[in-house]
Amino acid sequence: MYRSAIFLKISLFFILLILPGTVACYAQSYKIDSLSLLLKSHPKQDDKRAELLLLLATEGMKFDPKQGLPHADEVLSFQNAIKNKNYVASAHRTKAGIFLYLSRFPESLESYNRAITVDKILKNEVGIGAALGNIGIVYMTQGKFPEALKYFLQALKKQEELKNELYVGIMLTNAGIVYTEMGDYKEAMSHYQRALSVFKKYKHFVGQANTLGNIGIVHSKMNNLDEAIKYSKLAIQIGDSIGNTRISARENGNLSGYYSKQRQPDQALKYGSIAIQKNEKINNIKSLGFNYQNFSDAYYQKKNYALSKSYALNALKIGQEVNVTDLKRDASLGLSEVYTALNMPDSAFRYYKMYKEYGDSISNDQKKNEITRMGMQYEFDKTEAVYREKQILAEGQLKQQQLQLALNRAELQRGLQQTALQKALLENEKLVSEEKQKQLIISQNNEKLQSNKLNLLSQQQRFDQLEIRQLWLYGILAIVSLLTVLIYLLNLSRIRKLKFASTLQLREAEQNNLKLEHQYQLSESELRAIRSQMNPHFIFNVLNSIESYIMDNDKRTASRLVQKFASLSRLILENSIKSLIPADKEWKALRLYTELEAMRYNNSFTYSFEHAPEISLSTILLPPMLIQPLIENAILHGIIGQAITDAHISVTMVQSEQTLIIKVSDNGIGLNRTSNKTLVNVVKEKSIGLKSIRERIKLLNLQYPGSASFSVDEGPEQRGTIAVISLPVLGVGSGEI
Repeated sequence: MYRSAIFLKISLFFILLILPGTVACYAQSYKIDSLSLLLKSHPKQDDKRAELLLLLATEGMKFDPKQGLPHADEVLSFQNAIKNKNYVASAHRTKAGIFLYLSRFPESLESYNRAITVDKILKNEVGIGAALGNIGIVYMTQGKFPEALKYFLQALKKQEELKNELYVGIMLTNAGIVYTEMGDYKEAMSHYQRALSVFKKYKHFVGQANTLGNIGIVHSKMNNLDEAIKYSKLAIQIGDSIGNTRISARENGNLSGYYSKQRQPDQALKYGSIAIQKNEKINNIKSLGFNYQNFSDAYYQKKNYALSKSYALNALKIGQEVNVTDLKRDASLGLSEVYTALNMPDSAFRYYKMYKEYGDSISNDQKKNEITRMGMQYEFDKTEAVYREKQILAEGQLKQQQLQLALNRAELQRGLQQTALQKALLENEKLVSEEKQKQLIISQNNEKLQSNKLNLLSQQQRFDQLEIRQLWLYGILAIVSLLTVLIYLLNLSRIRKLKFASTLQLREAEQNNLKLEHQYQLSESELRAIRSQMNPHFIFNVLNSIESYIMDNDKRTASRLVQKFASLSRLILENSIKSLIPADKEWKALRLYTELEAMRYNNSFTYSFEHAPEISLSTILLPPMLIQPLIENAILHGIIGQAITDAHISVTMVQSEQTLIIKVSDNGIGLNRTSNKTLVNVVKEKSIGLKSIRERIKLLNLQYPGSASFSVDEGPEQRGTIAVISLPVLGVGSGEI
């Protein structure tokens, strides 16, 4: 019983802004937070705000399509104030894309048509091509393949004219989808392979993932399910690598369908759960309907008819809401089979009738699609034949016209030559008479010319001298002006460099002061921790214990105390020169300290140190001497001198996401009770206490904001104390050691 529809990967492409150097220069540089800050700092409704709003809409759509809708609406709310109308067209395209993801098809078509209207006014061919392709996608999503094919062909022609090779690949993919739905799998596979080579060439990962998924669908329709699963998983790998939730949601849904067809219901439920989770996150209603149908099929195979019926009813409801005939047909058949299994023949027959009605509707649509495709092919062939005949006829007529024109030109040339000859004879006679007159005039004017030449020569010499002087004057003025401008520019550049250098030095000085102040505070806090951990009282008590064991001739115990005290001292001295140390060294120091205290107090309490198995202490960094005061307070404040027979101290370490949680708990007298106030006061005078720990937590939060915390609470049944420190997970190399 395999009825779950497979989602064809329709290649969506949005050209939000057409002007180069506007959105493109920001789109990869800013994220949602930084863009929001820029938007707050620019409340004026102008082109700049429109650009920022469209960028926010684009980023928001990556996580939730609804997030981009208010930003696009705001751009359109002040479109009359926008000078660059490309932003208005981009806002319409953005809204149309969001409506398409939300399965609001009429609104999507309306927005795309509005974008085309604006682009036609702007003569923006790129925007028109994008909108045509996406209108085809809207019809494709609704299963209206003739309309989709019409717009895909228009978009493909437009992209080929614009020589946009990447968008040609996208249109090839969409054409492959049409062929898949038409049942022409060979042609579909050919288009997908061509598109895949284009996407690989341009490293277009979304296109690669969609095309791989579509190839898997073709294999599925050919009942080659192993190949279908292989290509679908390749698409998921690409989608997850680029963080594309929609691709991952679709492919997990497809895998659910493939495994259901292979009669592997557990695998179908596994991948279907992932698909439902992701589609709910992006509010993809149509895809959720197919996911529910896959779940119904899987539970039917597991003979869990109650859950199968519930998911099938949800799938049918969504199919009716978004008007997807395939989904309504499959859900009706599933309900009919479930009610048959439940021995409810009336309900089974009612849903079977619905299944037949929807199936007949799809069959009619398929026939219409085939007739439309054949008609389009016939029209194309017919148009091509007429065009060729016209071209041959036009070429023949052109040759005849060229021959006639050549004859006319020859006759005209012959007449012109005769006329020119007659004119030449007349002109020759005139020239002879004029020549005689000119000879007389020349002889009369020769003398005048000679005298005029002498006068002109003298005048020319004087004029040349004046011109040379003028050129020298202009040259000197130009050189002086050029030198003045150069000196001014050099001084201006030098002043700017000095100002810039001064500003940089001031900023560096401020940063150095802040860094030195922070380091000073951190060093002071660490020094106080060292003093607390190795306070004289503790050292004195350990040495007294060693002396006591020596006096009692218990050399082995005394030797153990000396070795452990020496090891603890060496670890503390080694760790004290570092801001962060490997967790295994700190863990060892804490165990040594606790063991020394237990031996010093005659093992009057037990202790345990545990950490989660997935934590590798050698690869995690901890601030040194931060946890030891909590163990010291648990021993001295809560246990020693309280006559507790089952006294125990527990130190645990677990990891939650990017946070390391260290808990120190005891079953002593708790926070609000004490039986030995004198002892508590003495301990508090020597201990670093809670204030020092909070200071170090505060300094850690300055370096890693919001990542560290500290709390002390009463134990269960008001017995004992639980101290919890949360630290950021820092690996080796993350901090200074």
